[in-house]
Amino acid sequence: MATSPTLLKRTPAKPLTTAAIAAMKPGELLSDGGIETGAGRLKIRKRVTKTGSVSEWLFIYWSAESGKRITISLKEKGSKYSPKVQEGFLTITQARELARKLQVDVQAGLEPMKQRELEKATTQKTQSSALAKLKASQERTLATLMGAYVASLQAKGKTESAYDVANLVLNHISIPFPALVSAPAADIRANDVTKILARLVGPDAAVKKGRTAIKLRSYMVAAFKLAMGAELDPMAPGAAAGFELKLNPAAAVPVTKMAAHFQTAGERTLSVEELRHYLIRLESLPSPVHRLALELQILSGGQRMQQLLRLTRADVAANTFTLFDPKGKRAQPRTHVLPLLPEISERIDQLKEFSPVSERNGDGHIFASTGGSIVNPETLSGAVHQISKDMLAANESVVPFRGGDIRRTCETLMAGTLNISKDTRAQLLSHGISGVQDKVYDKSNHLKTKAIALRAWIDFLVQVRKGAIPPSNILSFKAA
Repeated sequence: MATSPTLLKRTPAKPLTTAAIAAMKPGELLSDGGIETGAGRLKIRKRVTKTGSVSEWLFIYWSAESGKRITISLKEKGSKYSPKVQEGFLTITQARELARKLQVDVQAGLEPMKQRELEKATTQKTQSSALAKLKASQERTLATLMGAYVASLQAKGKTESAYDVANLVLNHISIPFPALVSAPAADIRANDVTKILARLVGPDAAVKKGRTAIKLRSYMVAAFKLAMGAELDPMAPGAAAGFELKLNPAAAVPVTKMAAHFQTAGERTLSVEELRHYLIRLESLPSPVHRLALELQILSGGQRMQQLLRLTRADVAANTFTLFDPKGKRAQPRTHVLPLLPEISERIDQLKEFSPVSERNGDGHIFASTGGSIVNPETLSGAVHQISKDMLAANESVVPFRGGDIRRTCETLMAGTLNISKDTRAQLLSHGISGVQDKVYDKSNHLKTKAIALRAWIDFLVQVRKGAIPPSNILSFKAA
């Protein structure tokens, strides 16, 4: 006849006391008579450990499903006994309270073991979901947000704007503020955006870059707006979704004061004499690429520098070269074809020598640096700024000027000195083209008219450079 194991010593179910528990021997199991039985029992066991022994609470019940006796710890964690209340331990009173709750579950037909397994699975699922959410938020950084906006511009064919955004983000967020650019976009606040812009226009900014600050803010507003609407926009890029943004921090930064101070309508134009000094100083720029870029801009009538800098070999034909104008709300950039006059062709040929096609310049950009990246427009703006300072110091001008004033100077002289019509200037400089006739019906590229106007303009520049400054209206466009 088999005998029952003698490892555990069972005692009659009497209410447990601290003295009884203290007197327990290792391996001994005591039942608590302090709660009613029938739907599970509360017991305590003294177990040997490497450092001594520990008393721990157990709950034992019969499973209606399996018909077997199930033993579980009273709590999955923190089931050790303590005579006093302390974190991670249970007193006799606390153990009885938990045991009675488990008895209620058993009476209701619930299995404490299964309930615990379900709770554990739910907790693991919640934790896993939280971890996935945290990982996603860490991946949805400000850099990712701005990258998604750049990608959306590229998808619309707005390569010029995409390049401008990427360039501004790199130079004015990523490099000076690495912690901000790598932070979750959802954590960016208005004061963070203010901090970024203050570096450009604040009291400590050595050179105020108001227009750059206004543009950067505008791009950030658009990027956050894109991401906030991506969840409900079926045409939004997938990379713009999942940021869980609650607000647009860039939009919360007021632009009125900056705009009033920095974005006034430009009025500065160079006189003919100032233009002559400017042309002379261009010739002595230390960087041949910078010199050729600024000469090409002015020889082509004052084209937008960002469009010129995107010029590739594929854009240059036998008698024309093509720029792409993404300005405005166009889905695709407008093709802007210009005549390739000898003076322009000569500069482009020289630029090709400085920017050969290579593994890093696979697209054949005319203005690629040695590392393959395109020349930064701000670098050329800096060159013009330095020329302006040098001219002021040499008494060659009395008012400073910037890069944008060169384009305005070209058109002003074309109008006032060469009498080139407003419509021709609009076609030559790719601006102010509106109306049903121009936008819908007139698909001509006006190449012949552009060539005549540009020829008159370059001849005028040659005379200016020689110092043969003509009086106002000495040369009319019709005569040319």
